[in-house]
Amino acid sequence: MGYFAKISGIWLLLAIQVQAETSGSMEITGSYFPKSLDASFDTNITAEAKVIGYEELDDFQLEYEIVIRKSLNDNGKDIIEPRQLFLSKTFGDIDVYLGYRHTFWGVAESRNVVDLINQQDMAAGMSPDNKLGAPSISIETYLGSGELQYWYISRFRERTFNDTNAHPGFGMPVSSAQFAHAKGAEASDQALRYANSIGDIDYALSIFDGTAREPLFIVQELDPPTIAPYYERMRSVGLELQYTGESILYKFEGLTGTQSGKDFDALVLGTEKTVYTIFETQWDMGVLFEYKYDDRAQALIDRTIVSGVRLTANDEFDTNFLVLYTVDDAFSQSLFGLEASRRLRNGMTLDINYLLYQSDIQNLPFYSLVDDSELSLTLGYYF
Repeated sequence: MGYFAKISGIWLLLAIQVQAETSGSMEITGSYFPKSLDASFDTNITAEAKVIGYEELDDFQLEYEIVIRKSLNDNGKDIIEPRQLFLSKTFGDIDVYLGYRHTFWGVAESRNVVDLINQQDMAAGMSPDNKLGAPSISIETYLGSGELQYWYISRFRERTFNDTNAHPGFGMPVSSAQFAHAKGAEASDQALRYANSIGDIDYALSIFDGTAREPLFIVQELDPPTIAPYYERMRSVGLELQYTGESILYKFEGLTGTQSGKDFDALVLGTEKTVYTIFETQWDMGVLFEYKYDDRAQALIDRTIVSGVRLTANDEFDTNFLVLYTVDDAFSQSLFGLEASRRLRNGMTLDINYLLYQSDIQNLPFYSLVDDSELSLTLGYYF
């Protein structure tokens, strides 16, 4: 069956079964890797379709988000699965959700160390929007003016990876994952989060007990050699703080706990200042600065400094630009990122993304990513 035939078939099946209110999108992304090594490819095309639906079923609500992705040169990107597929029901002041569901925790721009519920779909890119579903039971309610969430995740969802010689790739196959817990992927996770505000300060406290979302990587001396992701057990306490002023934001995310018996700390501290109607135009400009510290074993770099500029046109086409520059505390490796987006006519959008890794020192993490520098253009259609 052809790729787009599969998309149409799944969409039609959903519509017939539940007659839900549906929306969705289709995107085509062309990528160019200007510093690609000979063992890899320097261009790629990826198509992604997403179908989102909602349906009232007597006393229950059904929601789903189905993602289908196919890549020309990178089999690691290929996926067909529900990012979300869950039933919900309200019992008085308590909302209960059962199934595949995702959420977002955090306030920082560059990295969200407290965002621990869902696994990242890393084969789709570094955006926090690329999340994978996991079977869970979640409960939400309000205590006074604050929101309380409880999550029980019955099974671990492993991270996705690009193909062996894709971008980024390990240059060797990724083998079966290994786990610190004896039950492996069958080990359950639990999390609790309370969010509220005091005046201009929003805050949230969270507790997590389960499998770490980010793996370590073990080289297995086989024939041929392989890379094995290794997931440790983690217990942590998280704190989110954001002060919202008239034209400035102060942000903090902190995570502390133990990972396989070893203590760790991670934090992101930042600010964003907005200047309205710059140069007497309708454009707004945000200037942001963030500092990240993470001493966990799987962190590529333990200290980074992020600075950036956000431009918003405030026009009917929702034109936006975001430039971020990330550098380690020794200024020996860096990442430059550019994101630009704009709505076109008839439900279409255009996105441009550019990533440039730089390092001249071979034993640093970004040195191995220099060939993964990427310029991509995405044309989307929303319905």
